[in-house]
Amino acid sequence: MKLLTIIGIGLLTIFGNISINGVDVGGLERDAALAKLHHEIPIASEVVRIAVDDVEFVYTFAELGAGYDFETAVDTALAYGREGGFLKKLARQFSLSIVGHDIEAAYSHDSEKVVQIARKIADSASVELREPSYRISGRRFEFEEGRAGRQVCVETLTAGITAVLLDRTGNIVTAEIITSQPTRALADFQAATDLIGSYTTPFDSSNAARATNLTVASGYLNNQVILPDEIFSTCRALRPRTEENGYVTAGQILNGEPDSGVGGGICQISSTLYMAALHAELPIHERRNHSLMVGYMAPATDAAIAQGHIDLKFQNNSSYPMLVESILTGNRHVVNIYGKETRPSERNVSFRGVLVEHRAQEDKIIEDDLMPQGKALIEFPGIPGGRYELHKIVTMGEASEQITVNTSNYRPLQRVVRIGNAPVPQVRERVRLQGQELAEPADPTGVEEAGESFPLR
Repeated sequence: MKLLTIIGIGLLTIFGNISINGVDVGGLERDAALAKLHHEIPIASEVVRIAVDDVEFVYTFAELGAGYDFETAVDTALAYGREGGFLKKLARQFSLSIVGHDIEAAYSHDSEKVVQIARKIADSASVELREPSYRISGRRFEFEEGRAGRQVCVETLTAGITAVLLDRTGNIVTAEIITSQPTRALADFQAATDLIGSYTTPFDSSNAARATNLTVASGYLNNQVILPDEIFSTCRALRPRTEENGYVTAGQILNGEPDSGVGGGICQISSTLYMAALHAELPIHERRNHSLMVGYMAPATDAAIAQGHIDLKFQNNSSYPMLVESILTGNRHVVNIYGKETRPSERNVSFRGVLVEHRAQEDKIIEDDLMPQGKALIEFPGIPGGRYELHKIVTMGEASEQITVNTSNYRPLQRVVRIGNAPVPQVRERVRLQGQELAEPADPTGVEEAGESFPLR
C-alpha cells in the first residue's frame, strides 16, 4: 500500500509554499525537487581534509556515508495536504496558503565507514617500531639499526572526522600521532658477540625424514635473538610441528614407546640447545628428560619437547641481548649462544652425568617352533633405564664447586629375544669317509643379533 502511494504521488506536484530545509520545492515534481535540493544543499560534496604531518587525505561526505535523506523528505512534501480525511486535507492546504510549511530532511552518517577510513589512514601513515637487532651469517655478525615508531591514533581520528560530519560543514582534522623510540641501543648488540655457551651432538644424516626435520628446526632456531630478561621458549621458536611449516613424519618417542609423527626427531635440537644454555649458565625455567634414554645424548643431558605441553625454557639474565646460532652440517649439530661475557676468565664449567640408581631391562622371550632348539636371536636389544643426576662442576683456580643441575629418570625398555624350539637332528660324533676323518658339525646353539640397535629420538 505504501509503495502504491509513493508511485501515485510521484506523478504529482508538491503544493505551493512547501520547503525542505529552507529550499522552496512548491510546484515541483519529485525528480525536479530532488535535483533542486542536491544543487542548493550540496552537502554530499563537502569534504573532510585529514592532515597527517605534511600529508593530506581528502574524503567527501558521501564517501563517509554522510548526507540528508532528501528522498524521504520529498515524498513527505508530496504527501503533505493529501493525506487524512477531507477536513484534515482542507486545513493543511489552507495553512499552506497562510504560513507555508518547512520539512526537515533527516541527516546521518555511517559510523562504521568512518572507522574503516580512519583505520585505513592510520595503517598507511603509521610506522612500526623496530628495535635494533643482529644475526650471524658465515661467522660474520650483521647488525640492524632500530627505527622510531609512529602510530596514528584511530580513536582520536574517528572522533575528529565525526565532529566535522556532525557540524555539516567541511573542515580540517589533524591526526594525533603517537611516537615511540627503541628501548635498546645498537651498541648493546654490537657488544654482545662473545661466545658464552656452545654444545655439539652427533647427527645421523642417513635417516632422510629425521634429517629433514632437524634441518627445518635448526633453521627456525638459527639467529633467534633473546632480549634481556626474556624467557626463551623452544617450542615457540621451532613453530608448530606441521607439514605447512616444513616438517615430515619421522621416528619419535610417544607415551614412552618408540613411535613416529610429524616433526619426529627434533628433540635433538632442543637437547643440544639445553646443554649450550647450561654452558652459558643461563637459568633453566622448564626442562624435562625423555622417558627413555636417547642415543645422541648422554643421560641427564637431553631435553624433550612436545607441542603444547612439554617445552624447554631458559632466561637471558644479563643486561645484553643474546643470539642463538644453530648449525647442522655433516654429522654434527652445533648450537652456539652469543652474548656479553661477564664471567671471570679463570672460571671453568663442566658437566658430568652420574648414575644414582640402575634399572635393569627385562627380556621378552618369544618361542619359535621353526627355529632350531637352543638357537637365540635378539630382535631388539632393549634400552637400560635408571635415575641419573647431572652435576655442574665449577672451578676457579684451586677452588671447585659441584652443583646438581637436574635429576632424570629413565625407564628401561625390555629386550626382545626369539628362542628356537624345534628339535635338533641327531648327528654322529665322528664319521670316516674315504679314509678322511671329519669333525662333527658345529654346535648350532648361540646368540645372534637381528640387525643393529637404533637410537630413539
